[in-house]
Amino acid sequence: MNMLTAKLAETAHLSGPEKAAVLIMYLNEELVREIFGRLSENEIRRVGEAISRLEHVEPDLIQAIIAEFAGGLSKSLYLQSQGNNYLENVFPVVLGEEKGRRMLRSIEPVSRVGFKRKFEGMQPGALAARLVKEHPQTISVACAVLGPEITAEILPCLPLELQVDVVLRVSRLKDIPLELLEDIEDLLGRATDRHGEVHHAETDGSQVIADTVNHLSTAEREALMAAVARKDEDVASEISKQMFSFDMICSADSRGIQNLLKEVERKDLAMSLKAADEETKTVFFGNMSERAAGYLKDDMEAMGPVRLSEVEGAQQQIIALALRLEEEGKLIFMGSGEAVVE
Repeated sequence: MNMLTAKLAETAHLSGPEKAAVLIMYLNEELVREIFGRLSENEIRRVGEAISRLEHVEPDLIQAIIAEFAGGLSKSLYLQSQGNNYLENVFPVVLGEEKGRRMLRSIEPVSRVGFKRKFEGMQPGALAARLVKEHPQTISVACAVLGPEITAEILPCLPLELQVDVVLRVSRLKDIPLELLEDIEDLLGRATDRHGEVHHAETDGSQVIADTVNHLSTAEREALMAAVARKDEDVASEISKQMFSFDMICSADSRGIQNLLKEVERKDLAMSLKAADEETKTVFFGNMSERAAGYLKDDMEAMGPVRLSEVEGAQQQIIALALRLEEEGKLIFMGSGEAVVE
């Protein structure tokens, strides 16, 4: 076995995103910016999640990974920061402040991932039965850490009045003291290992709730949002805004997107796609004829620079149209929490 073959064998247990994570942390920010600019949000998220799990990587393994990409490297290498710190410094720089912070929020700290893994195997009814007797703030913290998918299974098991209370409390959460996790772990009968010197975790409560509501069935979502609106219209409005972003239309079925294209104003669509990512543009263009797609691209190019407020206004118009079509049964958001039969 030659040296290159031996090095490649050392990386066999790593996934593609894990190898990419090590390689990216070795590169300078300018190169990282260039790489991330060519990846989809999903690809960036997968690599980011792998980076967030990195704490220490042996030089030999770094060399082996580079050998796989570049044919071999013999000098000693090392990473100068832990994964989470690296992400916090680099993501806002290479992705832009807003997109970088949004991506950071979508990648959970190791401590919270460990907490979730302890309970995600429990039945939602069992979790709800243990939580229902607790103070609503305790339930809210547990839901914020367990995440949208698990919370969407727990909430319908609670009385509607308590669901509303939890939603309002979670929507206001910005910071979770990690010592509270110990109390919740004791309550639920499990224990979680602690990681490092972290004493709190940032969270975007309103986004957690928006994502949670998106995982509910249509009937559950409508009942909960109506009840929240009766209690606090401002919170309900904010949740609704965060529930539906323009790129979520990509998750709709092809028939639904085609129905939307029949009704949407072409100028609104051209304006909306000016700030859309390539994945979103591809979905729309892929559901149009080649000629129609060509006309739309010409419209976008002819617009030149446009105000972000105008783009966001046009996107809100299309989101409203998509939601109306969903109500009419002419569009289905795939993965919305409700079973879909092909």
